[in-house]
Parts: sequence; C-alpha cells; structure tokens
Amino acid sequence: MTPLRDTGPRLPVEKKALQDELESRSNQVRSAEKKLQYKELESQEQITYIRQEYETKFKGLMPASLRQELEDTISSLKSQVNFLQKRASILQEELTACQGRR
Repeated sequence: MTPLRDTGPRLPVEKKALQDELESRSNQVRSAEKKLQYKELESQEQITYIRQEYETKFKGLMPASLRQELEDTISSLKSQVNFLQKRASILQEELTACQGRR
C-alpha cells in the first residue's frame, strides 16, 4: 500500500479559481449590459427616424392649400370656443344674480 501524499493546501487555489470565474462572469454581465444599452439606443434612433420619415411622407400627401385650410379652421374653432366660454360665464353670472334677487 502506498502512503497518501499531501498535495498541499488546495483551498487557496480553488478560491483563486472561483474568484477568476466570478470576475469573468461579471465581465460577461457588464458586456451584455453594454450591448443591451447599445441595442436600446439603436432601436430608439430607428423609431425616431421612422417617425420623422412618416411625418414627412404624410405632409407630402396633403396639399399645402388643404393643410392651410384645416389650420385656419382649427384656429377659427378655437376662437369660437373661447367666445362661447366667455358668453357662458357671463350668462352664469347673470343667472346667479337673478337667483340672488329672489
């Protein structure tokens, strides 16, 4: 029977191997996070580009005269709404005053 040889302390070697493995995995995680951030940024840029392209095409489909007419109509309607809100406010004040006299 051969005597067992002492191979020396293995714990520090195993600890070093585990630390190296941990560091390697941490680097992989950081690398993956950076790639993900890059892909997210790239996706946002693509979305912005597509949105701008869509808006440009959409504007090109509508004749300038029609677009101006619609913008004028919107302005007119906003003005009418403001006028009607002021008129409603005045009528409400008159109604409140009449009810107060009774």
